[in-house]
Amino acid sequence: AAAAGLGAAARRGLMFRSADGLLDLVEVDTIGLDKTGTVTEGDLKVVAADDAILRVAAGLERFSMHPIARAIVSEAIERGIPLPRGEAITEEPGKGVRGRVDGREWRISTGGPGEIALSNEEGEVGRIRLGDMVRRDSADAINLFVKRGLDVVLLSGDHADVAERIAAEAGVPRVWAEVDPEGKAVWVREAQSAGRRVAFAGDGLNDGPALAAADVGIAMGTGAASSVLVADGVISTWSLKPLAEGFRVADACRTAIRWNQRRSIAYNVVAVSAAAAGLINPLVAAILMPASSAMVIWGSSRVEVSMRRERT
Repeated sequence: AAAAGLGAAARRGLMFRSADGLLDLVEVDTIGLDKTGTVTEGDLKVVAADDAILRVAAGLERFSMHPIARAIVSEAIERGIPLPRGEAITEEPGKGVRGRVDGREWRISTGGPGEIALSNEEGEVGRIRLGDMVRRDSADAINLFVKRGLDVVLLSGDHADVAERIAAEAGVPRVWAEVDPEGKAVWVREAQSAGRRVAFAGDGLNDGPALAAADVGIAMGTGAASSVLVADGVISTWSLKPLAEGFRVADACRTAIRWNQRRSIAYNVVAVSAAAAGLINPLVAAILMPASSAMVIWGSSRVEVSMRRERT
């Protein structure tokens, strides 16, 4: 049944390292969601930026896979701005990026709501304003989480007003804003200390600590490689729908396992008792043994069958 459950989850876009990760979803009562790239498109767009500021920022971010970095570099290329070579680049998860461009030290950090700031040794020199959109199917998936009775929380390093706007659009009841990577992991551990079973879904480098700390960590497969490495499961698409489906698969898998256990025990008790009483001969017993295994296999197939019945 566990193998059947893993297959059913994979067909729906959610792959687990082991059956334990899938079955643990049954016990989850709290789920934390990263904002950028998980609930939102992660396809940030530059709304406003001076060419000179954009040029330096693109030099610092040109080799990063973070959604903010991709937005900056894409905008610079669209404007026809030559990308300078960044040197000694250091990415600080949840804080920003620092490095040298044109022989000067620069740093990108969080600015105001929806903005990042570019600074050098003399201080801030300008800002880049960014915009992001909630994925079209995020609200549907989050609605399924809420209907399941999960405590759903949006966690973001952005300013509170930006995070709250996204949460309102996606239907997320609670928000933790302006949290760094370790802050997300702290949220997970605090919830666990309160007796909660926690799942966390994220896609970025800064989600690694929370993914590792959660009872079930789910990474967006198209996100940072480091998040995939520490997660229990991976969503193969840019969507939370496979995770919503994963909860249903886990329920069906647990039901099938219990069905198999009950019927296998009953079957063997009856068969052994009959054999001990001399009611069946060795040939019949030999036939009945594989029949028990066949019954378990048939019961395991009920995982996919029950999923299809729910759909209809």
